[in-house]
Amino acid sequence: MRVLIVEDDVQLNIAISEFFKLKAFEIVSVKDGLQALDYIDTEYFDLYIIDINIPRINGLDLLKHIRKTDLNTPVIIITASLEIENFSLAFKSGCSEYIKKPFHLKELDIRMNNLLALKNPVTITLNDELTYDLNREEFYYQNKPIKLRYKEKRFCAILMKHTNTIVSNEMIYDYVWEGQIKENYPLRQLLVELRKKLPFDIIQTKIREGYMVETQK
Repeated sequence: MRVLIVEDDVQLNIAISEFFKLKAFEIVSVKDGLQALDYIDTEYFDLYIIDINIPRINGLDLLKHIRKTDLNTPVIIITASLEIENFSLAFKSGCSEYIKKPFHLKELDIRMNNLLALKNPVTITLNDELTYDLNREEFYYQNKPIKLRYKEKRFCAILMKHTNTIVSNEMIYDYVWEGQIKENYPLRQLLVELRKKLPFDIIQTKIREGYMVETQK
């Protein structure tokens, strides 16, 4: 389990980091938003813990950046601010939990466990032979994993995280190509190659809208 902690209060940062290390979590700890952005854009995390008032890029902007491409990973926002506006903005921007300072680490532990319990189960059944593991981001055909390339996995991941919903082309571009220049998006070719690897044609094309995967009712 990997956690990114973004907190500029040195003592609190250390306390949270040590707490999670005792639970055998893998910790990445930074003290400003710009450092955090580098990790968010290049590495995978199971949980984010972000203070709002941090240098260079504030916590709400980091949260919005995460949610452009990742709607599922839990984000806990922490702050000393009592302003209801910050509370409202945090949830509108997609935070999963909100903790006001000062807080006991046990409170953080309880909120984290609740979020991770909601995140965990997560095999999606497409039919009797094909399933998808949301945590591993892998399809299984007759209980054997299907090998996909990196961008193919990301394309499938964003569709499977939003099953029975049309995922817009723009959202797919942002998630799969991670900020590359739009003119270079070979989306149709990626889909052609992907359909060759999947044993069933589960990806529906919605003209001028995006793509969708339907699951069993």
